[in-house]
Amino acid sequence: MSGALAVTYPRRTMAAWFLEVSVQGRAAARLEVTRALSSVGSDPGADLRVDGTPERWAIVRRLDAGLEVRRIGVAGARVLGLGERIELDGIGLALEAGAPAPRGLPVEALAEALASAERPADALAALVEGLLEATGATIGAVVLAGEDGYEIPIARRDGRPLEGAEALLSDTVVSDVLGGATPGVCVEDLSASARYRAVPSVVALALRSVLCVPMRLGRRVLGAVYLGHHDPRARFSEAHAHDLSLLATMALPLLSQLRRRAAVAPAGDEVVGESEPMVRVRELVRRVAPSDLSVLVLGETGTGKEVTARAIHAASPRAGRPMVALNCAAVPESLLAVELFGCKKGAYTGAVSDRRGRIEAADGSTLFLDEVGDMPLSMQVALLRVLEERAVVRVGENEERPVDFRLVAATSRDLDAAVEAGAFRKDLLYRLRELAVHLPPLRARGEDVLLLAQLFLRQTEGSLGIARHELSAASRRAILRHAWEGNVRELRAVMRRASILCDGRVIEPEHLALDAPAPAGEPLGALDLPLVEARERFVTRYVAAVLDRHGGNREAAAAALDISVRSLYRYLA
Repeated sequence: MSGALAVTYPRRTMAAWFLEVSVQGRAAARLEVTRALSSVGSDPGADLRVDGTPERWAIVRRLDAGLEVRRIGVAGARVLGLGERIELDGIGLALEAGAPAPRGLPVEALAEALASAERPADALAALVEGLLEATGATIGAVVLAGEDGYEIPIARRDGRPLEGAEALLSDTVVSDVLGGATPGVCVEDLSASARYRAVPSVVALALRSVLCVPMRLGRRVLGAVYLGHHDPRARFSEAHAHDLSLLATMALPLLSQLRRRAAVAPAGDEVVGESEPMVRVRELVRRVAPSDLSVLVLGETGTGKEVTARAIHAASPRAGRPMVALNCAAVPESLLAVELFGCKKGAYTGAVSDRRGRIEAADGSTLFLDEVGDMPLSMQVALLRVLEERAVVRVGENEERPVDFRLVAATSRDLDAAVEAGAFRKDLLYRLRELAVHLPPLRARGEDVLLLAQLFLRQTEGSLGIARHELSAASRRAILRHAWEGNVRELRAVMRRASILCDGRVIEPEHLALDAPAPAGEPLGALDLPLVEARERFVTRYVAAVLDRHGGNREAAAAALDISVRSLYRYLA
């Protein structure tokens, strides 16, 4: 992929022009004018963004000796010379010359690189190559944090893939960042750094400047982006550090996918997550996948049960053949036997040829039965017989056909309760539940919801070819507060809708169109609920209202309620 991303990193030595803007006598911004024609306003898409001004207020054009200011919708223009000050609509403008501001990174082009590749590894490689091109750095890498140190899945030197990168990165710098001892390391001149100038790895590698920023999810550091200069004339700046931190945030979902795929074969986006429940799920999948144990995946609708089944299959010895899936709730009872077991020609009206069922199709592979809790009792008996004898008999035949398949089933129902009610066979439940995987609802996955939201934004932008968006702080709080009854499926739909409805770059709560949690004092509705259920509803709403009062800060809300953060998740579940 080397050379696929064309970005430039201009270095200017000439004086820069700065437009100082004050709103109602208060200093609002000092902005560098770099374009021949720039828009001014509070709109996030404005070239010169100034809070307190109208969204689309004016257009400024660079002249030889100053700026021409033309207000949008107002006839005429004013010329602002260097060193002069004018006032328009209560907004003061002054133009000064000064030293050029430190140049950061071409964030838009690099963000495009992240969205341009289908695989996480390719996207992160494109980012590293673009960073080397933009900064002139000698070496660049993506670092993956682990329990016993770190690994480097992506590394480039002078634009070429690099093997053995661990020996070319400063272990002290990387360890400082991954350990959370620092929000990031940006050293313009390592020879003048009291912390790093005598570090053996820095001396041995002849590093002159280094930049390393963490890729953080909440309080956890999942990895880092590392850049190193060997040329003493080329140095990193705080502007580089700021922009690289932004890019690291954009790349976080990709890093999470990379972490997951290092342990479990590719299975889909819903398995992405760094919360404790999802880490346990991935570990369980890793352990059970190589066996032939039957697995029962349990979870609410939209939590990713089929995705988990595909992860189990993809990491199993049967991965060479495609997994066969059937949703038991989507097939009429009269046709379910044919779908499962197949049929002989003439077995029923419309059976014009012999047909094999899903079980036969899964011979040598994995059979996934979704919503197995909706299977009629008559089919449960037949399925149990197949599992016991490993042979299938087509409808209208007597011949047994041997089959070798691994069964993964899933349901959102409480099968133990169904057994008690006589709606599900206990002996079949034992055969299905040789091992159970419980998928947590999205509302119990903490910061994972933000990770997935960003991932779905990037996917939508890439598939639809639309501009990139960011989530405002208010939107992030709204996403964390929402109950997500539809789980990951609902989140994906919300992010797709928001990316289309948002005209600017920043997605606000109105674009998400999420229902706000009911205030703690709001009536609970009709007074016909059992006391236990009414109490549960009140507690859930009260906890949600306290969380809202603390701006979505779970630690602060838990402290105010005198409970643990884990208990907070449970009350919101």
